Order: sequence, then structure tokens, then C-alpha cells
Amino acid sequence: MLRFSLYRMVVLLCVAIMLYTVYRWCRILFEPGPEPDGRQFQHTCNMTEHYRHELERLFERVHRLLEQHGLTHFLCYGTLWGQIRMAKMLPWREKAEFCVLNEELMRHEEARFIRNFYASELRIHYLHSEGIYRIFAQESPAQHAPPYVELVVFQLDEVQGMYKRIGWKRRLLPPNCDWTPSLDCFPHNLLQGTLPKRPLGHRHHYTVPMGGIELQKYHYPDSWWKEVKVRNCNLQ
Repeated sequence: MLRFSLYRMVVLLCVAIMLYTVYRWCRILFEPGPEPDGRQFQHTCNMTEHYRHELERLFERVHRLLEQHGLTHFLCYGTLWGQIRMAKMLPWREKAEFCVLNEELMRHEEARFIRNFYASELRIHYLHSEGIYRIFAQESPAQHAPPYVELVVFQLDEVQGMYKRIGWKRRLLPPNCDWTPSLDCFPHNLLQGTLPKRPLGHRHHYTVPMGGIELQKYHYPDSWWKEVKVRNCNLQ
């Protein structure tokens, strides 16, 4: 009969943790995930004008709240592409992004920060694995996929002089930017000085990083120069 001692149980637990860690590394490093806008070049403009206007209104509300908290926030990912290419939200996107800085968020009590969103009739929750706050309007119209805004959190690594994505799944990986592309690193000098503002949507201007498209060269290193192919779109 197999007898389980405390020693054997500890060994089995350690082996299980090691196997799970290796499994997570393999998934993050090698499995293809959903491609952010700009990394695949075939889009269908299936979002209505009404949807895009709702997204723009939600984006402006989030912007005003972040300004009230004195938090640096700037266009990034697909939203920055929209500003660069069209000066408005891309017509195939269901969300918009601000990038924010973890060192500034840490100065605020999280519970109070979240309460202020709810007081403004916005729903917000934090995705710990991704290091993202996701925000919806409480009064979203009845639809299967309401628009939403993401706050993507970056942390400054002073040794490397780079900003890096946070989130617990990235803490399992090597912290070097060259070894771990999922950290979405970019140099700190893109946020130095007085950041410019650029138009996005109807009569609104938002902060963008220095150099305009320079940030996209880091987040989309294999495709930032390519033209996006679209169908069923009127991009005029």
C-alpha cells in the first residue's frame, strides 16, 4: 500500500507548482492570442456610428475623471492608431485605451479611486492578471457588447529606463524587455516634458506620447509601418 508522508506531499506540491509555472510560461510565450488592432491587417467595419459615438462619449467621461485625479494618461494601442490615421476611433473597435502610470495610481487609495467612478455612474473592475482597469457606463443601452474603456497600467523600470506592463502573469517571466515582448516596453523619454495633445473624435483633444507614432514602433515592431486593409468601411 502506498503511504503518503508529509515529505512526499510537500514534494508532490512543489512538482505541481513547477509544472504549472512551466505551463503558464509556455502559454504566454508561444500561444498566439487575440491580435491587437494593427497586428492583423484585415478588418470589417461592423461597428455602427452610434456605437462609436457612445464609445467616444464614454472615453471623454473617463478622461475627465482621470484629470480630476491628476493622473497622467495618454492614447496608446488601437486608440493611438485611430488618432494617427483618422483623428477618431477606428470603426472596427469595440473599446478604447488610455495608458496610465502605476507610480501615480499608488498615491491614491484604490477603494476611493473606484468609488469615484461609481459615483460618476461608471462601472470599473481590475484585471489582476493583465494589469488593466476595464470601465463601462452603468446606463449602457441594451446591447450584447457595450463599448468600454481600458486603463492599461505601466510601471517604470529605472534600471532599464523603460516603462513595462504590469500584471501577475508577467511577473512569472524574465523582467528584461528584450526577452519578454509581452511586457510591451517603451523608453521613458517618450513621456518626458510637456506631452502634446492631438484631436480625437468630436472637438476633443487628448494627450499623446512624444514622437507621435514612435510608441507604436515599440508596441507593433513587426507591422507599425504597414497599411491596414479594411472592408465595408467609409474612412473619409
